Amino acid sequence: MTQRRKWTAIPGLLFLAIGAVVLSAYSGASSSQGNAPDQPIAFPHPKHAGPVAKGGLGMNCLYCHNNANKSADVGMPAVATCMGCHSAVLGSTDKAKAEIKKIQTYADFAGGGKNAKPIPWVRIHKVPEYVHFPHVRHVNAGVTCQTCHGQVQGMPKVYQASSLNMGWCINCHVNGYDPKEGQKAAGYDSVPPANYAGGVPYGTPGSNAGLMIAGGTPPTSASGSVASSPNVSTPSSERRRARYDCASCHF
Repeated sequence: MTQRRKWTAIPGLLFLAIGAVVLSAYSGASSSQGNAPDQPIAFPHPKHAGPVAKGGLGMNCLYCHNNANKSADVGMPAVATCMGCHSAVLGSTDKAKAEIKKIQTYADFAGGGKNAKPIPWVRIHKVPEYVHFPHVRHVNAGVTCQTCHGQVQGMPKVYQASSLNMGWCINCHVNGYDPKEGQKAAGYDSVPPANYAGGVPYGTPGSNAGLMIAGGTPPTSASGSVASSPNVSTPSSERRRARYDCASCHF
């Protein structure tokens, strides 16, 4: 190749490199958004993690996924965790009894647990092998599970709610995590996040996590007059930011 041809090839290589970066940033993760595989146990999240007011038990995600706040990997519930309740709780409907029976079979309940084996849960969310996603850092920073996984507490069948592509991740790291929206997604919109200093009281009609939304009912003062409209977005000072250099996830 002549010197002139080498110089001519540089713009083409640069274009390919830029295209590869853009494709990597906005292509999907190793699992697809909307992915909802069948599981060996039809675990009813609304019953276990749903709010008590709607007939759920209000269980915290960490009860079953107990490594999320101390390990990079979230961990799946061991069959012993399930049997902590279901050795006595046998279900009130035929469907529930059938699913609990499956759990007891995996736990070898009849044989005293001598031949117990893990429940072969089917993975739903998966980022590429070259990505390191540390659950522990995000959970301990106050990011709610629902921020990334969607409102699992209301899903009869769990599915991948977010794209999990690099652009989606970087968007949060650049703009900052909104703790109000995270708590709203988790169903804790009546509990102000730490250092909350704006908006309207949580639960105000027409508000979303303490922020008024278009067409919402504005708050009123004690005299009954309409109060001034608050900001429609979380102030930058209340958002949480973290490093987003390449080495944070790729190493």
